[in-house]
Amino acid sequence: MTTSLPTRPMVIVGVDGSEDGRHALHWAAGEAGRRRLPLRVMHAVDFPNGPIGQRAGSEPDRMMGLDDAQRIVDDALADVARTWPDVAASADWIVGTPWAVLARAATESDLIVVGSRGRRHRRTVSMGSVSADVAQRATCPVVVVRATRGRSYFDARNGIVVGIDGSEGSMAATGFAFAAASARRLPLSVVHAVWDPYPASPASVASLAAVNRTTLDADTVDIAATIVGWRQRYPEVPVAIRYENGRPAQVLADLAAGADLLVVGARGHTTAAELLLGSVSRNALEIAPCPVAVVRGSRRREWTSVPAVAQPAG
Repeated sequence: MTTSLPTRPMVIVGVDGSEDGRHALHWAAGEAGRRRLPLRVMHAVDFPNGPIGQRAGSEPDRMMGLDDAQRIVDDALADVARTWPDVAASADWIVGTPWAVLARAATESDLIVVGSRGRRHRRTVSMGSVSADVAQRATCPVVVVRATRGRSYFDARNGIVVGIDGSEGSMAATGFAFAAASARRLPLSVVHAVWDPYPASPASVASLAAVNRTTLDADTVDIAATIVGWRQRYPEVPVAIRYENGRPAQVLADLAAGADLLVVGARGHTTAAELLLGSVSRNALEIAPCPVAVVRGSRRREWTSVPAVAQPAG
């Protein structure tokens, strides 16, 4: 009898030839380089009557759009080779809808990266336009990257923001955020937003952050107690604890202005009846000005291994 070894996680990125797709590719290559993980570049070709999951070369040459699909993945692979020559990268295109292609390719140990928007070809479907679908259905963490003019994600040094509410999803998101901050050597802001449109006094929310407070409201998460294990595991990560009054998604988006990454949790279940991301993660994907990581609480493996940091070429 043979025992299969655990599959090494990888970073999977969806590309479609758009500018957002290119930003997603660069972000994914950088993440793979930092974590010494392989990178898989994927492109979806959506033929109306084509079977899902067929790989490159399996469709007859008479079908249109295949040359374009091959060019997209070839260009992406060449882009990675120029910028991150030490990253082990592979690329292919697959017939199917983008979210299905990516979700089926990933395990719970992997990371999927997509652009927030994309472009539509005659026979191909934009990866970025379905970023919410990928985040909603994938069982692994998903990072949605927004193209921002004049900004590079190679060497951004502004910090990471994570939202916490005590749920299983936010606990997994916190672990992901600590690992990301450690890998990038960046500070981390852990935020709990309490929405009270009529606070008792202007100082009521600010008082929650008092260092020596002894009591908390029933709806307030004790951040310090919640993250104590992660702080012990990542003592090198500078941590700021923030309590804010406001709608959580908007609070997180405002605090993430200029941040390198915003991390939010999603519901841990993936059954057909429980595919919703939740209002906070869904709204954060729509309004956050930086890349957003959506992390589920049902993952069997956490993204907490932080090896030596690789650097981009040039």
